[in-house]
Amino acid sequence: MDDLITYLTKYGASKGIIIRLTRKLDPYFPSCARDNHVLINMRWHNKWEIPFSYAHELGHIINGDEGTNYYHSATIHSKTEFEANKTAIDILIDYAIKNDVCIDNPVSFCEQFGVPYRLEYVVALKLKNIM
Repeated sequence: MDDLITYLTKYGASKGIIIRLTRKLDPYFPSCARDNHVLINMRWHNKWEIPFSYAHELGHIINGDEGTNYYHSATIHSKTEFEANKTAIDILIDYAIKNDVCIDNPVSFCEQFGVPYRLEYVVALKLKNIM
């Protein structure tokens, strides 16, 4: 996971995003994005969700979303959140391709990168387009 976190940090920095990774927050405080900044809670209670939530927060900035956006919020089903999820999946697929990670199965991709299973169909469509 360390390689992936490093990749996401470099990826965000290359887009001019200001990133703060912290281990000082409560394990239930969600990562968030606002303006050109992301705050990633590295103590999140489910550590396997951290890579996807990190990519998701980057997705908000890349997509030009306004306001404060929390990955783990009641608005998770909104269009803005869905678009951030799709951007996050693109970022993670890019990482997998560049690092020779096997991505031929959408379910295992979700497991490997902490993508919620409800997004497995999005992963399947995106993988179908690159294979």
